[in-house]
Amino acid sequence: MHTWKQALKGYLKPAVFIFFFLGLSCGLPYSLIGYSLSLWLADAGIKLSVIGFFALVLLPYNFKFLWAPFIDKIKIPFFSQKIGPKKTWLILFQIGLVLSVLALSYFSPDKNTWVEEFETKKGTLTIPLQTYLFSFLVAFFAASQDIVVDSLRIDTLEKEEMGEGAGMYQFGYRMGMLSAGAGVVALSALIGWQMSYMLIGLILIGSIFSSLFVKEEITIQKEEQNNFFYDMVVAPFKDFMKHHKWVLLLLFIILYKLCNAVLGRMALPFYKDLGFSKGEIALISGTIGPWITLTGVAIGGVLVMRYKILNLLMALGFVEILTSLVFAMFSYFPHSTIMFLIVILFDNIVGGMGGAVFIAFLSGLCSKKYSATQYALLTSLMMLAVSVISVYSGIWAEEMGWFFFFMFTGILMLPALFLLSYLIIHEKK
Repeated sequence: MHTWKQALKGYLKPAVFIFFFLGLSCGLPYSLIGYSLSLWLADAGIKLSVIGFFALVLLPYNFKFLWAPFIDKIKIPFFSQKIGPKKTWLILFQIGLVLSVLALSYFSPDKNTWVEEFETKKGTLTIPLQTYLFSFLVAFFAASQDIVVDSLRIDTLEKEEMGEGAGMYQFGYRMGMLSAGAGVVALSALIGWQMSYMLIGLILIGSIFSSLFVKEEITIQKEEQNNFFYDMVVAPFKDFMKHHKWVLLLLFIILYKLCNAVLGRMALPFYKDLGFSKGEIALISGTIGPWITLTGVAIGGVLVMRYKILNLLMALGFVEILTSLVFAMFSYFPHSTIMFLIVILFDNIVGGMGGAVFIAFLSGLCSKKYSATQYALLTSLMMLAVSVISVYSGIWAEEMGWFFFFMFTGILMLPALFLLSYLIIHEKK
């Protein structure tokens, strides 16, 4: 077991620290289309039901395991030997990501020339398809970037560095999310949504240069691929099935993030509905939230080095339920700055701690030989459930009202905690 001093010093290792910048480049696009976009759509007069439907643009995060095996096994000629096989893939995906974000910034949701209208019992729903298309492309390249970054983190770090690596990655990831979330919201009040999104696209160019500093091992030998399908698809799954209770592990991964995902999808529309302006949202969540989140990430990364991960996940699960209750209470205090601060405190510190712990948990389940495929599979299963359920978040919010909606998000955590209890009991036997 590491001492507190050893755990904290681990964050300064160059091999660990580089994942702050890679985490930043992964967090920026996810928050851009999964968080800020919901408020941009709301500002453009898009209905909550349609905003909820935009959760489907995140589907590439759910199915990234389909192309992850190619990253594990296929090497791009020339560049793979000069730069590194996975680093080459990473740079290609980052170029596509930059171009997609810049294209998204060009199309305002309320000015799309390509729209689709659906008739429902509650009226006509108009979907801005150009915004939807480029949001989807952002998600595809961002999800592909995540595959490689996660794989490089597992491949290049030692086992005892996994907690620190997860913490540093989450530092960057959370900063990216906050920059593309509260930061973009604040900027949009000053320079508009389109210029704010364009700025994020320009910032992402820096991620291409940071990728070059990862020390990936380059093998000159050409691998034989006599059993191509087996090596790329069957072998990684067969290797993961060596885990005892692997089916229950997969089910737990699917269930654990539902509470936070459904709540987070409606957070910004909720704040706006309570009477807060974009400037107030950015001021409170953007100035205090980042420091609370970073504190939570640091605590989470260190705790992984000190305590059992399953026990940490159990404790954080109960705190997630408490966070949902705080949100529910907030619905009875319109435009209360004090309640807003309390909500931000709970939401950010729990998110920071939970992110670091959960990433370390997932990383520990993967073997280095199949890191891209296995980690992509685990996160894809989690995101699949998240996206499918989040589609209904706007409908539930409209039909239940904010109080009962947030109470319901807390209930979504209970199945995961019951399953986790079984895994902990089994582990002790």
